[in-house]
Amino acid sequence: MALQDHAIGQCFFDGNPLVGVTSLKRTTDSGQQSIDTLQGLAGFSPGPGRVKCTIGYTHPIGGTEDEFQEKCVDGAYVLIQLGWGPKAYVGVGKIITDEMSQSATAAAEGSFDWEGEFKKIE
Repeated sequence: MALQDHAIGQCFFDGNPLVGVTSLKRTTDSGQQSIDTLQGLAGFSPGPGRVKCTIGYTHPIGGTEDEFQEKCVDGAYVLIQLGWGPKAYVGVGKIITDEMSQSATAAAEGSFDWEGEFKKIE
């Protein structure tokens, strides 16, 4: 196998690039429900699909890059764009949870869970 370069994830939040991102995770849940009979799997039924994103970020002394916790509490709709290489997911949704943490041996950091539109990456 030949060596090759690999993509680095990029994250945009309400159109602004986030540079203090420490981790990115996108999960697409098709919502498909399996249909089981006594004889076994009979097929699938469509269900409510969704995309979930978890974004880890640093917490500088001057504050976070955006008001993640405040937008979570307000129930504000936010636009997320996550891309790796030539394709990206772009969708509107809400921050469902926001978390901050720090320990004696780690920097102040946070993460938020976002859920939004069931769309293909393009």
